[in-house]
Formats: sequence, structure tokens, C-alpha cells
Amino acid sequence: MAMQDDIGKRCFVESVADDIETGRLRRDHVITGDLKIPSLPTVYRSTAFRSALEASWAATLDSLGIVWEYEPETVTLPSGVRYLPDFRLPEIGAWLEVKGDGVPRVEKAIEFGKSLACDCPRFGCTCRWAGGELVLIGHPPQPFRPDYSDEYDHRPYWAKQIAGRNHGGHPRWTSTRRTSAWLGHCPACQKATWFDSPHCRACRHRLIGAHGLESGNTEIRFIRITGAALPKDDAGEEDPTPAA
Repeated sequence: MAMQDDIGKRCFVESVADDIETGRLRRDHVITGDLKIPSLPTVYRSTAFRSALEASWAATLDSLGIVWEYEPETVTLPSGVRYLPDFRLPEIGAWLEVKGDGVPRVEKAIEFGKSLACDCPRFGCTCRWAGGELVLIGHPPQPFRPDYSDEYDHRPYWAKQIAGRNHGGHPRWTSTRRTSAWLGHCPACQKATWFDSPHCRACRHRLIGAHGLESGNTEIRFIRITGAALPKDDAGEEDPTPAA
């Protein structure tokens, strides 16, 4: 029990430190570009992310036990363009590029995905990662809708409204391979990973179909990291600009 209390205190202290650093970064941040929702720096686990959405994806990956590296290296694409992916997921041979709604610039991620895909037959791939390394585009979460959940069938309207506000939603993504990719746990190694082939990306266990994996997409909760509130302006009013 004492150990759990120590862990809880340490997590709380780290969270407070992250919020303090987030507040400092946002105070000094200059918003540029023409996005409807500007990206604001957000600190999570002592890592400074370019947006709250990126930090939230990092927290969601942590909740699933998926190891991540943030902006690990700049790569040169076949077209000669330089590209800095957001996340590398080294244990499952995947990459994750985080994009908010209304951010159409995904050409680099698609080209990167094509460059990492292999040419092996679908059922005879001998590469380390089935189909080659996978590149995913992470989007803002899909809202949680209590009206469509059996758990909330008999609850009053106000309770459903509160549940909807408190729930982080569900992870939402697309694959640069233009095929379906499901997020779930491998029945053999129990690791969480995306599946877009008959093999687990973590242990290469051969699956018999993707039964049960698709339903897992809507059972996994997105972890929201909002960071500290924005500093007040000269009039004492809080800046209403939302965090991306």
C-alpha cells in the first residue's frame, strides 16, 4: 500500500511539474498559421509536445503499454523531401503521425508509408514486420456517445451528459496503406498493437481472422492531456483560444 501511495504522489508531482512547464511554454508561444484551432505546446512526462493532441496520443499509447519515441529522427523521402515523423513505435514496427481536423498535409506521411511497405505476398511475408513498417495517421478522438452504450441505457439524461463530457472518447486513425487497421491485443503475446495483416506485429503470431479486434477499437479510451490553462491577458481575462 505504501508503495502505491509513493507512486501516486510521484505521478501527481510529475503532473504538476508538466502543467507548470506547459504554462510557461504557452505563455511564450507565438501562434502562427491559419488553423482554426492553433496548436499549443503541451508537456507530458517531461516531454514538450507541439500540441495537446500529440501529448494525448502519447498518453493513450502509454495506457496501452505501447512504447513510443517522439520525433526520433528526420528522414529523407524518395522524393528528396525531408520529413520528421511524430512518433516511432519501435516494438511493433510502426510510426504515428498526429494530425488535427482541418490539417490536410498528409502527403509526406503517405509517401513515408509507401517507402516502408514491402512487396512480399500477403500470406507469405518474411520481413521482420509483416507487410513492412506501418505508418498511421492519428486524428482527434471519436466522441463517446452514451446513447449508444448498453451501460447507459437506463441512466437519466443528465447522467449521460456528464458521462459524455468526462469520457475522453475513442482513438481514431487511418492507415497510409489505404487498408483497414485494427487496434487490439494479440491473444498470444498480449501486447497491444495495430493489425493490418494475419500476423501480430509484436510477435508474428499467426491470427485466425481478425475476430474480436475490430470491436476493440471502440472499447479503448483516448486519454486527453489538456495541459495548464492559458495565461490571462492584460485585462485579466483568460485567452479563449482552445488547445489543439
